[in-house]
Amino acid sequence: MTTTISEQPQKLSLGERLRRNPVVVKELRSRMRGRRAFIILTAYLLVLAAALGVLLFLFTATNTSITSINQRGIMGKAFFGVTIWLELMTVSFIAPALTAGAISTERERQTYELLRTTLLPAGHLVLGKFFSGLVFLLLLLLVAVPLLSLVFLFGGVATEEILVASLMLVVTTINLCAVGVFFSSFAKRTLVSTVLSYAYAAIMLFGVPMLVSISLVVVNSSSSLQNWFTNLSLAGQAAIIVIGLLLLSLNPITAASVSELIFVEENAIFTFPFMLPNETTEVTLISPWIPFSIFHLLLSVLLLALAVHFVRRPQR
Repeated sequence: MTTTISEQPQKLSLGERLRRNPVVVKELRSRMRGRRAFIILTAYLLVLAAALGVLLFLFTATNTSITSINQRGIMGKAFFGVTIWLELMTVSFIAPALTAGAISTERERQTYELLRTTLLPAGHLVLGKFFSGLVFLLLLLLVAVPLLSLVFLFGGVATEEILVASLMLVVTTINLCAVGVFFSSFAKRTLVSTVLSYAYAAIMLFGVPMLVSISLVVVNSSSSLQNWFTNLSLAGQAAIIVIGLLLLSLNPITAASVSELIFVEENAIFTFPFMLPNETTEVTLISPWIPFSIFHLLLSVLLLALAVHFVRRPQR
């Protein structure tokens, strides 16, 4: 029996797969048809606009004019930094609220077993919950693009900086959504998964910067550690520097700050030269935003795979 071309299985695009996933359709319709989504979007844009308006007022109040190139560049950098920081804080606050109860809520409503008896695979259930939260958060980032484009009116910010910052925001959003779905897949209570998700977000955002600050204070105040580092071989010094750079890459704030500093000082986006303390050997290092993106994307894939495993396992 021959198979016609129309009967052959067709490869579906990601958008088509999302539209055919009943969990994505149901979650997005219920979320976008209510008042909550529009209230969140409106409040989010009002907060961004108010913060930028206050920043512009303070800048114009302390400066007689912003007609010079340097002043306009400083203003553009300030607009850029404040907008990205507010977007990061918003995503970090909303992502756990959207995804931490994705699966555990089904258990509490006693609809989880009903979902598991359907023909819907566990992977589709997990990815449906994940993408339903991710799409709404990406919408939050998208509606802020007009405000972010104001930096081009002032200058001082290159297109590469905006693209890198936007990519890091998207990666952070993906990671936080994956973390929320992961904790929700094995926690029996939504409260537990929510607390764990917010704890992860707090540690990721503030734990690494605090650790880095304490380490710098200890190193600068300890001559023995400085002598130990100086007496290391070139390979040892390079290894310590690479490890420190990787630690900085775990956090979106430190990774973005160091990447921005490298771009301003070295005009480099991907790689940059670094001089070892002997001032004769130069090594080439990768900008922190690259390992940050790779690590958190791989971690997100791992967490989603574990979430599928927890959903598939028999309930006790």
